[in-house]
Amino acid sequence: SLITAIIGAGVMALPQLPRKGGLYPSVGFTLFSALLMKECGGAFHKAHYAWNKYHDKNNQLKVFEDFGHAAMGHPGALLVRISVIGWFIGLCSGYLILIAQQLQLISGMGWNYRVWIGIMSPVLWLGCMLRDLSAIAKLMPVGVMAAVGCCLLMICKAYKDVDQWGTWPEEDQEKIHSYWPTSGFMALGSVVATLFGAFGVMGNIPAVADEMRHPRKLPRALNSALGVVMALYLGVMVIGYWGYGDFIRPNILESLSRSPANATQAFTMPYDQWTGQRSKLIPVLVAWCVLINLIMSYPLNMMCVFVSIQSLDCAQPSLNPGTAGNYLMRTGLMSVTVLIAIAIENFSVVYSLFAAITGPIQGVFVPIIFGSMIRSKIGAKHSHCVRRIFHAIIMAFATFCLVVGTMDAANGVIKSFSGN
Repeated sequence: SLITAIIGAGVMALPQLPRKGGLYPSVGFTLFSALLMKECGGAFHKAHYAWNKYHDKNNQLKVFEDFGHAAMGHPGALLVRISVIGWFIGLCSGYLILIAQQLQLISGMGWNYRVWIGIMSPVLWLGCMLRDLSAIAKLMPVGVMAAVGCCLLMICKAYKDVDQWGTWPEEDQEKIHSYWPTSGFMALGSVVATLFGAFGVMGNIPAVADEMRHPRKLPRALNSALGVVMALYLGVMVIGYWGYGDFIRPNILESLSRSPANATQAFTMPYDQWTGQRSKLIPVLVAWCVLINLIMSYPLNMMCVFVSIQSLDCAQPSLNPGTAGNYLMRTGLMSVTVLIAIAIENFSVVYSLFAAITGPIQGVFVPIIFGSMIRSKIGAKHSHCVRRIFHAIIMAFATFCLVVGTMDAANGVIKSFSGN
């Protein structure tokens, strides 16, 4: 389902967004991002449905790359393919980061984060070497239930932890939350980029439409899914941030596990010196929910990369499934995600960087621009003037994400290397 395709690891980065972009802009951008995805999904559907209506089954659009090929031929398909591969490589790198962090908490053994990456990499490699992942795919509803359970647990724990600072002096409580950006204009770029990644579903729409008995009902299904996901995201973001404010940790599990005793500890002392209330059960349950979802999702998302590469004309027949070349290709691509996770420990930084670069291309430029080109080719009716103006606003928003979001995320990567 589309809800299954949308909900993912992005929820782990949502509570930190108001700290960078302010609570009001973050909520506003979340609402606009859902509206943006609804509109771009509609633009994609109109072109996709019109093309398939006028072509036989052999020439219909089945996958996202077909959409790019129908609009611009091989260059269009290549652009779509590169953006899809880039996104899933970045996403799976983030998955590895989160998997290691969950295992650190669950085990309580104090092992280094990179040790857990080394332990889990062979396990995930075995999953990536499978030729048929249908068994894992059938279990994905369990993974989605785990993701939803993770969200609900975070919301409940954050709501309860408001009591931890509710007795602080009023002047200290006024420091806890930021309603408007405090980190400058550039910080809004990574906020928008994270939301692009969290709502990213465009690459999954062709496959979902192909499986529907009545593809014309796709917009209704997409709108319903976006409504459910938006409500869940807003709950995680607003309540998660309200519970911990500007002293929220980059790894939300740390905030769930330990609280500061006062404002001095919250804003001036290292996390390991906080002496407030500690909690173990809820953080461990959240970690297990996240871990279940990620271990199931990692090989499925990597398979999107493998299929995209092995389907290239130049890859035949040396990269056909089951060949030594195919296994080497899979191992090499997985190694890239491992190296990224080893180099950068901050999930939010990795997630926002890849979302900033690929999200606007997949989510906005391809459906709107390529969709218009496809409709022109088959003589379908174009959008009216008001909608075109709205599309221009959406593309300006996407350009902001691509430029400012990438710059801010790249700055975060530099800081992570320098140890700041």
